Amino acid sequence: MHINLTYECLECLLKQAKATAKLYGEDSFAKGVQSQIARLFETLNLESQDTKSQTLQKISAESLLDSAFYPQIKQKTTQTPCLTIQDKAKIQAELREFFADKKIALDLDFEIPPTLLAVKVYEKIGAILKNPSPYQALKNSSIATAREYKKGFLEILSQKLAQEKCDELAILTYALKICVLGNVLDYGAQCSFDLEEESQKILSANFAYFDLEKFAQKLQKAKNLVFIGDNAGENEFDEILIVALKSLYPHLEIFYFVRGAEIINDITLQDLKNSDSRLFALCRVVDSGVLSPGFIESLANAEAKKIYHNADVVLAKGMGNFESMEKVARSDSRIFFLFKIKCEVVRRFLQKNLGDFVFWNPSSHKVIQR
Repeated sequence: MHINLTYECLECLLKQAKATAKLYGEDSFAKGVQSQIARLFETLNLESQDTKSQTLQKISAESLLDSAFYPQIKQKTTQTPCLTIQDKAKIQAELREFFADKKIALDLDFEIPPTLLAVKVYEKIGAILKNPSPYQALKNSSIATAREYKKGFLEILSQKLAQEKCDELAILTYALKICVLGNVLDYGAQCSFDLEEESQKILSANFAYFDLEKFAQKLQKAKNLVFIGDNAGENEFDEILIVALKSLYPHLEIFYFVRGAEIINDITLQDLKNSDSRLFALCRVVDSGVLSPGFIESLANAEAKKIYHNADVVLAKGMGNFESMEKVARSDSRIFFLFKIKCEVVRRFLQKNLGDFVFWNPSSHKVIQR
């Protein structure tokens, strides 16, 4: 099993479209944008998974906008409603054409993580709003806020590293917890969390998964690490972990991947330059070329693909990277995910709770039974 697009994800994308548009207008304007985005999906069909007849029911744009849309689907099924074969084929065809215009070739049959469809959805939102970066002000604010919080955490880290007998696992635990704290800064998530509140309890927080020992074992032998970034503002907390890694493993070369284009509030190379990020002095920052809010290798540029393939360890931050990379991570022991569970689809997939923190190396665990 792995995470693919569901009808629930479509509803989530519609809600995000409305929330994005509301930054620039009244609720009536936001609903209009949501309606236009809904029409991207209006030719889809529903297939009841618990009947032998498998009757198809057309979805209209109006039903997609109905707040009761997902519960109505769920009543017709005995399991999470993944896309029917027909709907998957339709979206695949649309995405192949969409990415072909960008000189990116997709296979005839490919999985559709929500992050892949998000590229088309957010490009449409940007065109409607006449603004390719509707979250820019929020991104700038998130970076500034996180930078203030970071100061105190860096001081504590420096004190821990200065101790005569600093504990490798204790240092990593502290740095990972501060790093994942930044994952609350996500304006594309189904659920929102308060940074001040989360910062007060992060050090005592329990993780649903915490594959620390496996991570440390990998790092002790590694020559290089790829750190795949996520949202603007999180990069400030990512510095804490990178400082810790450089201190504990001085010969480790670190590459920090950023998005290749504006998408929701994800961090880009330009965001780091505009904010005079310290990351440029700590590691090698790489524009991955990836257009989606999650690392999808087929969308990456040649440089990023080469660095990714040669990496000894890969740390993928955030739920978007998890949604995009979970399937390949099952058979790739290099990949570790670090994020906060912020949507129902991921919560059900991991069989954990909304708000749980996760530091997970999927190849170390048995496939989750459903």
